[in-house]
Amino acid sequence: MLSICIPTYNCNVVKLVADLSQQCRKSAIGFEILVLEDGSDKEFADENNAIESIKGAKHIVSKENFGRSTTRNRLADAAQYEKLIFIDCDSAIPDTQYINRYLEKRNCEVVCGGTTYNERQYSPEISLRYTFGTKVEKTSASKRNQAPYSAFTTNNLMISKKIFEKIRFCETLKKYGHEDSLFGFELQENNIPILHIDNPVIHTGIETNEKFLAKTRAGIENLIAIRQIDGISPKFFSHIRLCRHYVKLKKLHLLWMVRLTFKLFCKSLERHLLTSKHPKLMFFNLYKIGYLCKVTGL
Repeated sequence: MLSICIPTYNCNVVKLVADLSQQCRKSAIGFEILVLEDGSDKEFADENNAIESIKGAKHIVSKENFGRSTTRNRLADAAQYEKLIFIDCDSAIPDTQYINRYLEKRNCEVVCGGTTYNERQYSPEISLRYTFGTKVEKTSASKRNQAPYSAFTTNNLMISKKIFEKIRFCETLKKYGHEDSLFGFELQENNIPILHIDNPVIHTGIETNEKFLAKTRAGIENLIAIRQIDGISPKFFSHIRLCRHYVKLKKLHLLWMVRLTFKLFCKSLERHLLTSKHPKLMFFNLYKIGYLCKVTGL
């Protein structure tokens, strides 16, 4: 039996819910689909009212925006079945076997399905997010299983409710960024295995270059904010590749040089990332470490 949890913010998820309901009914399993509007604008909440007419689906509306962590915790609390599937609202199901592939792994505690993209999605306005998605996020299960905790994401995840009750999302994190990383780290610290399989969803909500770069900066700032949370192990930061690079630079006494270089070339890097039809991820990585060095207190 499955509880499918979809945290939603300003996104029409009617087709996603309908596709999931159809697959669950064909699989002849007990299921529920819970959609929680996390402070969505009225027009989106009204559109999603159609969910109530879909078999097995429930539409829950919160006028207050609680953020990604709290919303996921609330969905898990509301779920009645032992297996939870979390799917981000800006997702599409690519074929008719999505639910069946998860059911084949129902005896596993934590299973990540992965993310995919297709060429039709590309446009110059989203070139940075599309390039990052296709070159970094779109990876096979065999590759992700080589470093299962580092590759952990919650946009497409099946997890046992008993595990989720033990390791929940940190509700102190209200802003965007690294809530997935922190959850994956806690799984690792508690020796809970993660299995990656090839069962991707299509990421449909590809942000513009400007929005994605702004979210990248917000994620770095949220990473720094995590340091202020009581009970977070210092080992968490060695779990993050960007932080590992920072520590290496600090040991080599090169932070001053990175800060100076970023100050001199920040605008050039931004111009490339925002306007190039085929942005280089090397420049994106340089931008991230430069921004971290600029704002960090690590």
